[in-house]
Amino acid sequence: MNTPSGSPPERVLADFAERYGALTRVGEQLRRLSVTARSRDDVVEATVDADGCPTGIRFVDRRFREMAAPELGDSVREALTTAQTELSSRATALMTAANVRPLLWGPGLQGTGSASPLAPLPAELREAVTALRDFVCDAVSNYRAPS
Repeated sequence: MNTPSGSPPERVLADFAERYGALTRVGEQLRRLSVTARSRDDVVEATVDADGCPTGIRFVDRRFREMAAPELGDSVREALTTAQTELSSRATALMTAANVRPLLWGPGLQGTGSASPLAPLPAELREAVTALRDFVCDAVSNYRAPS
């Protein structure tokens, strides 16, 4: 991250704003994630949303009609599992590229869903918020009204 010039509070605020912006951008990308994958036999195509929930199952051609139910079920399960695994990989890659820690995200797939209010902040962000708090407290306690 670039360190902005200016007073310490300006640097803290700029750093905080930059980190918040990065988190917001990654969060939006994670919410829009959707992955489609096929079973190895190319009979079933499954799509999952950002939470890993199925949003579509498609039979690629008519071969599914000749399959026994357990075999078709295995193809559906395989396509879903492949899509969910790829979704997890993409979410992890997004977070890694943006230097975002998975602790910021709620339950389910890491990196998807809502931010958890109980999740600890990364050390850098916690330090920035603490420095900002300290600066504001000092400024308020040292404030002298104009006479």
